[in-house]
Amino acid sequence: TFEDWTDVMYETMEFYPFSWAFYISFIFLNAFAFLNMLIGIVVNVMEKENAEQWQQEHAGEPTIQDLSRQLDELKQLIKSKQ
Repeated sequence: TFEDWTDVMYETMEFYPFSWAFYISFIFLNAFAFLNMLIGIVVNVMEKENAEQWQQEHAGEPTIQDLSRQLDELKQLIKSKQ
């Protein structure tokens, strides 16, 4: 939550003057990781919603597998007529 981290930083800076570097880098890296995780979740949810919407819009249309099977059947039918 990043709450009161500055209080701890100022207390440790009394003994270790360069401890601010640790705190700043820790905050930036954690914020970056959290932001990436959040963006990943949002993108994943939007991708699922988009796929569901596409399936609803194209329900009943033949798939590539259906068309390929029909072509194979037609080829067999043509071969049997010759």
